[in-house]
Amino acid sequence: MSKAKGGSRGGIPGYVPRSARKAMRGDGIWTNEQGDLGEAAFVYKAMSVGLVVAKPNGQNHRYDFMVDGGKGLWRVQVKASSHLIWGSYHASISRRKNGIKVAYTESELDFVVVLIVPEQTWYVLPVRVVVGRMALMIRSQNGVHHRDPYAYYREAWHLLREPDGLTFG
Repeated sequence: MSKAKGGSRGGIPGYVPRSARKAMRGDGIWTNEQGDLGEAAFVYKAMSVGLVVAKPNGQNHRYDFMVDGGKGLWRVQVKASSHLIWGSYHASISRRKNGIKVAYTESELDFVVVLIVPEQTWYVLPVRVVVGRMALMIRSQNGVHHRDPYAYYREAWHLLREPDGLTFG
């Protein structure tokens, strides 16, 4: 018996729109659901380290949260990744403009915070570190690998209180 034209080879039904198929991830979590869970985890973690978190109304902002660390208000974009490629987690840090991926600029954000879901590890990155990039490859802590270029930013919640490690006042 032959397969119907456009039929699936297995796993994902052929009738699922291409955009939905692209959004599917391993572990059975859709990209949007992973993002929502990452944002909820961010609120919990940020508040547990003493930060004040506010969510702007609407979906037209380039950032997910405003964070008050006591020294200023910071625009924070939260990303979550569980996609492991060759010992590194792929974290997409772009946004879409008219359906095209676009990198963030310094005028849009102050920080990008990435949750590596399987390791429950956070990276707090100033926007100057990610500006112009569409994705980051963050090395797994569990594997044998070379130096992690983002290790300084691992669990660097202090940056939201004292950007660049400087104390203001």
